[in-house]
Amino acid sequence: MFPRKTVSTALDQDQFRLVYQPIVMLNTGGVVGFEALARWAHPTRGEVSPADFIPAFERNGAIAAFGEWVVRRAMTEAAVWHRRARELNQPLYLSVNVSGYELQQFAYSEAVVTICVDCQYRCQDLRVEVIESYFDLDRQDVRTNLETLRREEVFVMVDDYGTGASDVHRLIELSADAIKLDISMIADIETNADRRRYLEKLSAIARRAGLEVVVEGIERESQLAILLALGYQLGQGFLFSPAVPAAEVGTLLHH
Repeated sequence: MFPRKTVSTALDQDQFRLVYQPIVMLNTGGVVGFEALARWAHPTRGEVSPADFIPAFERNGAIAAFGEWVVRRAMTEAAVWHRRARELNQPLYLSVNVSGYELQQFAYSEAVVTICVDCQYRCQDLRVEVIESYFDLDRQDVRTNLETLRREEVFVMVDDYGTGASDVHRLIELSADAIKLDISMIADIETNADRRRYLEKLSAIARRAGLEVVVEGIERESQLAILLALGYQLGQGFLFSPAVPAAEVGTLLHH
């Protein structure tokens, strides 16, 4: 669908851009970080969804170059508001998504660390989000990359948790620092008592293990109230803010 050469051309022509959705403290709404999300303004197709182009990039081998572009661009843009956050004495992290294909390349973690050095960005302020279905800990290349990232103090988060079959204890034991609950986990939280009981148990397990949990897709005050009652502390979603261009991040931090 998208030949590898098309991706190279799009990168050269600056057709891609990043937007940033804030991750907030649920009890105060205070911003603690931003997730970088890619957008593609294709010259003939118009706005192309990441759900369409990311799988295509994985198939044609372009995802490595694209992933490096995302990390470098995000760090470059984040440098501006990190200075603002330091002025406010406000800790702030940057979160980027990584594909399973990238984790299967032995040089991936080294490339990320190199970009941090080039951009003068602290590794401990970076988080990589790995979709749960990509968290294949039986592969040595995946394990090596995750271990290297953690050794460099890059935070490793399992994204879309709840859509696969990972055991939370195994994730804690091997490589994960945090999990991000998929939006499907809270979609019917107001009416589904079984879901609330499961989330209550998950919250307790994570708290005892020191595992951070971010809840994705919070859209309603009623969801927020239940999550707070169940012990959840971090989240993101339209209730707080949609993803915004880099130029608008400073305004979010100010408020």
